[in-house]
Amino acid sequence: MNARRCCFITILLTAETILLAQMPDWKFFRDREGNSYFIDRGGKIRITSMKKYRYRPVSARAIDYYLEYGTELIKEHRPVEALSVLKSIRALKSDNQRIYQAQVKATELIMKMSKNNGARFTSMNESASLMLFQSDDGIEIINDQMLYSFKVPGRVAVLRKVDRSRLEYRYSGILFGILSGRGRDDGRDADAYDMMMAVDTEKFAVPYKNLAAAVDKWKGNIGYEGLTRVVLEQDERRYICSFRNSAEPRYGGIEGIFLNGASSHYVRLVSSEGRLAAQRDLMRKIIEGFCTVGKADR
Repeated sequence: MNARRCCFITILLTAETILLAQMPDWKFFRDREGNSYFIDRGGKIRITSMKKYRYRPVSARAIDYYLEYGTELIKEHRPVEALSVLKSIRALKSDNQRIYQAQVKATELIMKMSKNNGARFTSMNESASLMLFQSDDGIEIINDQMLYSFKVPGRVAVLRKVDRSRLEYRYSGILFGILSGRGRDDGRDADAYDMMMAVDTEKFAVPYKNLAAAVDKWKGNIGYEGLTRVVLEQDERRYICSFRNSAEPRYGGIEGIFLNGASSHYVRLVSSEGRLAAQRDLMRKIIEGFCTVGKADR
């Protein structure tokens, strides 16, 4: 069985090599963001292999690649991943004709997906809630189902995304890895991060009475004891504090609870004690920029 499998893989690799050899006019490119693809004689982008999907921030600079990437995901029958890419393209700042045309095409593809999938499209769209795109001063993240956004002046990786729902209740939990600084060729291991950021959201049918009710709810959910906390900011909509763990392993960071009608968000940025001093200003900038989008009354 293993021999057959190895033979099958070898045949696939050989077939791909032959295919490319038969298309000598295709030119291979690897752009500054690490995307690999071919450009044919007509100038069209050709993506010959689809790897396991990883959330990557869409950029204006590589808009043609990302539009083709979303199209190929549709062809590969990966609609949720395709929607996330196409929606991210639509979220870019439309400041030139090239971006505008890509957004028109992305909208057309989304509308076609909606038509082809009927009632199933609603579930697909809810699962494709996360949008990532590059801006002039960092990476912007929007969750269009849980109605929040924030910006990271650095590099971001989505490490885990969990969604649950039942009657009149929805939960979303996303874990991000963050590297401070711009660019990709900084010599660091891609699986090691300066800090971790977790965003957990609960959405109910009935709005919270006030912020204090949301804070009490999250204290019960996360096991609030055992950390030393200092309140940094507090008003009717958000509660932000720094925290530190004095036991092993030693770590610290900044956390916030944000209220938005029937939804509340618990955001935590964590770093090891050795990196905490260097990362504290960036943590505060990120969490102070966290904001709700619209109002989640239902």
